Amino acid sequence: MMMFGRKCPVCGNKQLAARPSSNSPAWLSAAQPLLCEHCFQPLLYCLGISLGVERRHADRKQLPPNFLIRISGRTNQFARISNISQGGICFDLQYSAPPPSGYCLMLDLYNCNDGSSLEQLATEIVATRERMLDINGIKTTVYKQSARFVHLNQAQKKILFTCIQQYGVS
Repeated sequence: MMMFGRKCPVCGNKQLAARPSSNSPAWLSAAQPLLCEHCFQPLLYCLGISLGVERRHADRKQLPPNFLIRISGRTNQFARISNISQGGICFDLQYSAPPPSGYCLMLDLYNCNDGSSLEQLATEIVATRERMLDINGIKTTVYKQSARFVHLNQAQKKILFTCIQQYGVS
């Protein structure tokens, strides 16, 4: 992700805050480490160019459309999975559904074909983006939520790994 000018390459926001310098290569010593105040995307700004910093460490996979997630709460919500990895998940939530409250969510992963599920996956929202989609001439707003898995037990990790290996497509 790259964008000309001092703005977030993900959402285009110009409200950026300084963030602590990380272990960057020596050739990046002139780059300013920044953080978007809107979507919390870390980025580097140097010579008039903003570069997004990738936070994922595992390969992203796409699951077939028969996989959904359920967001536990006062009212259960269902969402489509954009991509998933061992480290986290990205999903689309319709605008008409109330956004989940808080940054920590419990998600259930469902396979609608055979009814199997992986329940109570603890996640933490790391970014939220709003997108406009045109579906058959009807414009709708969708929240794209990015979350990382936190505090998964060994059984959950093993089942998640097997599910991604069996059904995931690069």
